[in-house]
Amino acid sequence: MTDDINHQDPTGGVSRRGFLAGTGSTLALAGLAGTLAAPAIAQAKAVRVGLGLNYGPFNQPWRRGCYTLLKKVVELGGEPVTVRGTPSKQSEQDSARTLLDRDIDVLVLGIYSLESETAYLVEEAQRRGIKTVGFAVPVKDSPFVTEDTYGTGTVMGYHVMNATGRQGTFVQTAESRGFYTPFDQEGDTFALMASYEPRMKLLEFMSGSVSTQDQISKGRENVLSLLQANPQPGSITGIISWWWPLTIGAAQALRQMNRTDVRIFNHYFSNQLLEEMSQPDSPIEFSTDVPWHTMGEMVAETAIKLGQGEEVPPFHSRVPVTQITKDQAAEALAEVQKMDEEAIAFLAQYGG
Repeated sequence: MTDDINHQDPTGGVSRRGFLAGTGSTLALAGLAGTLAAPAIAQAKAVRVGLGLNYGPFNQPWRRGCYTLLKKVVELGGEPVTVRGTPSKQSEQDSARTLLDRDIDVLVLGIYSLESETAYLVEEAQRRGIKTVGFAVPVKDSPFVTEDTYGTGTVMGYHVMNATGRQGTFVQTAESRGFYTPFDQEGDTFALMASYEPRMKLLEFMSGSVSTQDQISKGRENVLSLLQANPQPGSITGIISWWWPLTIGAAQALRQMNRTDVRIFNHYFSNQLLEEMSQPDSPIEFSTDVPWHTMGEMVAETAIKLGQGEEVPPFHSRVPVTQITKDQAAEALAEVQKMDEEAIAFLAQYGG
């Protein structure tokens, strides 16, 4: 079932799954007393899992996670209930409020809003007997699954240090601080590691706007300004970009300014990122990624358990960190393209 936040009238039809209960006992009773009526077939209520589809055109990883989440819900006998929105905290909270009125059993919360920002939604869900689970973010008194932010920052930090001999001048870029907390955590982890290296210098953080804006253009503008302020070859050793559209923009700026001395280290896969990275002359030489497809499946499994009445402790689960070098980009691209095609086709039936 899919609803748009701008058109909140519920659509009709609720699917249910049936199963035969007590078949052996029924046959035995029928043999002993043929006058007894056979028991009616019991109807099992499918667990209705509510999820806001708030990803935008740049949120390909998130879309893959929504795909595997909903697909796993269906595989486990559940029923997805979705609301379409936009990639912002306000939109995802609006989506969650709408879903609370859609007769759901479990509400999935994520991926921007912090625990303190969704606490009121959890409390309202609890009053209605609805369970909650976190998708990429902590959720009050609930189990949640996230990327390994500190692990990602550490993997990136160690790779950059080894690749550059723990020396040089670096700059980090990501979406605006406070917009997506994992980027802040990863960037802070890298900055902490670099602070203990006397020959590594970090310039001021370059803010990359938010997901509702043209971040490729923003990344290009930021790096053009950076290069204009640092025109000498070797003045910038590397750019650590925590979000792929900004990475694409950075690569475009380096080509425009004919700067081949700057290395780019990326976080997050997309078709466009991997196409660029696989080119021999691309300055993108390393990338980490979050296996959102794994995260989606883990969230779905937790949601179904909660909906079936199982006790699931409010623990924090993490997915592993993916990392590739340039020579592995083409292979990763083929895998991502295949999954994106599947995701688009599957999510279309849910308004995605």
